[in-house]
Amino acid sequence: MWLKLHDNNGPIFVNMDNATHFQRVEGQRRTTLVTFAANNGSCMTLQVQESPDEIMEMLWEE
Repeated sequence: MWLKLHDNNGPIFVNMDNATHFQRVEGQRRTTLVTFAANNGSCMTLQVQESPDEIMEMLWEE
């Protein structure tokens, strides 16, 4: 499932099926997401503006 989230440069589309976890950065208004690609074992860390609660709400709406 793809979600349209936002980083400092604008919209970013994240495949949430590959997200292993996400959490709010303490003291800041950013959420860190970690995604894992099983086909090649790569891992990517993203920082987005949406809160974990907003992300969970988006997931439940899909």
